[in-house]
Amino acid sequence: MDRCSGQGCSGSPLPPYHYIRKHRWAIKLNFLSGITLVPWLTLLFRHGHSIDWLTYPHRVLFLSFMAVVNTFMAFFDWLLFSRAIAAQPLHPEPVFILGHPRTGTTHIHNLLANDPRFAFATTFHAGFPSSFLSLEPARGLLSGLLERQRPMDNMALHWDLPAEDEIAVNLLTGGDSPYLALVFPRLWRPLLRSYLTFGASGQTGTVHSVSGERGGGAEPAREREQVLVVPREAGSDNKPVSEATDDPRVSAAFRRWLAAFTWFMRKVTYRYVRTNRVRNRNHNQRGQHGVSHGDQAPQPPMLLIKSPVHTARLGIWLRLYPRARFIFIHRHPLEVFQSAANMADTYYWYTYLQRPTDQVTNDFIMDQYDIMYKSYMSERERVPAGRLVEVGFSELESDPLGVLRRIYHQFGWDEQYDMLTSRFRSYVVSLADFKKNHFNSLSPDVEAVIRERWAESSKALGYT
Repeated sequence: MDRCSGQGCSGSPLPPYHYIRKHRWAIKLNFLSGITLVPWLTLLFRHGHSIDWLTYPHRVLFLSFMAVVNTFMAFFDWLLFSRAIAAQPLHPEPVFILGHPRTGTTHIHNLLANDPRFAFATTFHAGFPSSFLSLEPARGLLSGLLERQRPMDNMALHWDLPAEDEIAVNLLTGGDSPYLALVFPRLWRPLLRSYLTFGASGQTGTVHSVSGERGGGAEPAREREQVLVVPREAGSDNKPVSEATDDPRVSAAFRRWLAAFTWFMRKVTYRYVRTNRVRNRNHNQRGQHGVSHGDQAPQPPMLLIKSPVHTARLGIWLRLYPRARFIFIHRHPLEVFQSAANMADTYYWYTYLQRPTDQVTNDFIMDQYDIMYKSYMSERERVPAGRLVEVGFSELESDPLGVLRRIYHQFGWDEQYDMLTSRFRSYVVSLADFKKNHFNSLSPDVEAVIRERWAESSKALGYT
């Protein structure tokens, strides 16, 4: 079994698995389209020397143009809403959907988004995090940046669908995210792998408290802790989070990442609170209630958070949100690789500013799985009883309503499920015509290496 440390991965290399170069001139479906000028210039300053300028100059020009436009629009969000966003508390019990990419996280995210209690980032929020409050009424004008379907799995794609918050954080920080590997794939091993855990959990470090309580690790690691204060509304004990890493770049990236994540979650929450306040005020003004509560501060909605990379950060989330709930979705490792490779071959070519070799793409898929799985398993036992549900992809695919019932029962939400059963069923029925991807068979050599490197997870998750 391969062991990924903070310095690199060892083990059998993957035999040739080829990806076809395509979409060189495409500017659609680029998740950097919503970046503003300062993060864009920061990204260019840090990594401009890594751009394949002869291959993708048009994308750099397009993104530079979009950065100027986005900065102009972001000014209105800052002017009108910045104080309210800064003051917006967060719900202390978010729900995190965890799992490697292509394991069904999007499916369960879309299902749970039918529960009106949840606030979640939409594709538009994540794609334009600095300006979505002002720009949202006109989001249809930007539909040309999308396709009607996701290229990797033919699922519908539009601005109102639930989306991954890590896209927004990547934009807000100018690339302090492992998602930057989809722009600069050759930076994966030298730098961007470290952004999966930021040294805070799993093989590369541990989350600590500075009050003498330990989450593991040796005493020397404590001497080089970088301490970050948990946002006051995030956790009940308001204790600090630290990441044990001796790489100053990763330590600084963690600070920026956490600040951007918290700010974006506040902004998403504020958008829901503001919308509900306006709706309630209009409702009351029509005389349907005797007493108006339109100006009272409503309770923040529960956040539904999904980005596959959060799987590697379970220790961080447990310190930040000790009352959080988690749903972990897993799939047969061979199917995970097939689907992840298909995603790399059908979607990643839209976002590159740097062309990868086949080996670089394979390393990315294999390493990411290793780090996510090991980090998750190292922290899983720390989740309080009743706050973690683990789901198999095959179970979700064959009986989505049964999976939802089990999740709601585990979290003590049986009554809420009963009220929403018809809504969930309607959504499931709407997927009746969806055509699942069919992947090419893996060669015996490729399959053998995947089985060897991912044998530990296969055994632990019950796959053969």
